[in-house]
Parts: sequence; C-alpha cells; structure tokens
Amino acid sequence: MADTGPVTCIGICGIGQMGAAAAVCCRRAGYRVILWGRDRQKLDRVTNTIDQLEAFLDTHMGAPARDAGRIERVNDLAALDGAADLVMDAIAEDMSQKVALFRRLTAATDRGALFITTTSGLSITDMGRQSGIEHLLVGTHFWNPPHLMPLVEVIRGADTPQPVIDRVTQVIESIGKRPVQVQRDVPGFIGNRLLHALWREAIYLVQQGIARPEDVDLVARLTFGLRSPAVGPVENMDLVGLDLVHTIHQYLMADLSNHPQPLPALDDKMQHGELGVKTGAGFYNWQDRDPQELIDRRNRQIVMQLQYLKQQGAL
Repeated sequence: MADTGPVTCIGICGIGQMGAAAAVCCRRAGYRVILWGRDRQKLDRVTNTIDQLEAFLDTHMGAPARDAGRIERVNDLAALDGAADLVMDAIAEDMSQKVALFRRLTAATDRGALFITTTSGLSITDMGRQSGIEHLLVGTHFWNPPHLMPLVEVIRGADTPQPVIDRVTQVIESIGKRPVQVQRDVPGFIGNRLLHALWREAIYLVQQGIARPEDVDLVARLTFGLRSPAVGPVENMDLVGLDLVHTIHQYLMADLSNHPQPLPALDDKMQHGELGVKTGAGFYNWQDRDPQELIDRRNRQIVMQLQYLKQQGAL
C-alpha cells in the first residue's frame, strides 16, 4: 500500500538529459531532490547541465520562488532509497535495467513510496510486476525537451490503484506540468502512437520516391504543424466535417503505409550506420548542418508557443 503522506523529497535515478531536466523542474517547484548516478565523473559533470538549464529557464520562463528546493547529487543509491517519498526512474530505455534498479530500492518499497518511470513506451504493467512494485508504479512520459514541454502522460498499469495515479498526477501538476491520464497501458501510450504513425508515413513517402526528406519536413512544419498548438487532430476532424473525413478515408487509408515492422528505408540506414546526428548522417547529411542551431531554434519556438498559450489561457 502506498504511503499517503506528503511528497517532499523526490529521488531521481539517472543523470542524462531527462534526469537533469527533471531535477531542475522539481527543485524549482520547491522539492528536495536527490539525484543519483552510477558514474562519479558524470555525476560531477551534470552540474554544468543543471546550471545551463537553470539559466535558460531564468531567462525565458522567470526565476523560481525564493523558497525553491535543492538538488543533492549522490553516488550511493542507499541515500536515495532511504529518503525519497517518490522515486523517478530516468535511466536507459531498457526493461531489464529498470527492473533491476527498482528491485534494489527495498526501503522505498517497504515504506510505500511512489514510483514513476519515464519510459517512452515500455509496459508499465510488466515493469511493475517484474519489479514487485505493481501497486506503487506509474508511468510518466515526459516529452523532449523535458524542461520546456508542458505535458506529461501519466500511465496506469493494470495493477495501479486510482489513489496512486491521483497522487502522482498531483506531483506532476505541482512541478508546473499538465498531466494527461492514460487509462490503459498500451505500447507508446498516446503521443508516441500518434508520432510514430506520422514518422512511418514520412519514411514511406521518402522510400517510395514521392518526396525528398526536406520537402516532407517542410509540408509538416508549414501546414498542420502551424495549427497544432491551437487545434488538435480530433478537433480538426470536427472542424473539417466527419462526412468529408469519412469520404477521404474511403480512398486514402488503403494507400497509406501499414507496414508492421520498421520500413526497408530505415533498415537500410541502420545497416549503413547512418543513425542521424550521432553519426553525422541519417536522412540528412549532418556534416554540413549544425544540430545545436536546430535545437536552439526548436527551444526558442517552444518558448514563444508557451507564452502565447499562456496569454490565451490554454495553459
């Protein structure tokens, strides 16, 4: 049974982009944060990442309250296990590693601490049952960049009681995020199912020689991408008229890719070691493009959209 006391201390396992950003968001909301990493050198270096995130948020989102919390970096998992009211897993997207981590957190389990995993699509039900924390575990899918993106999917495992879902939802709200409860534990949850359906069709268009990657991206950015912050896909169908949607689906659906595995064009990129920015080539040649410039442009755009949505009362 989960402890029903207040959450004042959040333990975060993992010091990559997700763990660092989550630590900053929780600290700025007033929580004591215990940030754990296996590697002492990486744990020392994460301070720079945290400082950069804090500076960006101070500049673009406003400084935190005076009584904001603090971040304690630890290499000893027992320190987190003994103190955290809520434990966040932000380690690698690997079921066996996450299960092994949760099994080590015996003190937190015994006292009924809340557990959340930042998986993008792994089964919350399987993870909870394999870890022995099925009644304490909730999925929380943060979106990249996590310090800016306002929405978090809160996923119920098959064994997760509603009071646990509600308490995690309250914590997510308290750090300034908009929670959306996902009532069934399905692969990819909501957002990644939508996103990967789009990505599959984008790859298919390139694979079939219908359009170049840059033209696929341009169409997405300068059409439905422009209206997406204001109008969601289901709302847009109602605006268009469901009779017209039905008519289009009668001829279009059969022509869309429904390939059940990664498409051949993606397999080919994998076989040639063309993995995107990390290898210098993917669908684009990244030798003569600056990925950091693209990331900076993306972040500035998100900030502008957030400011607009707040002015409209949508956040």
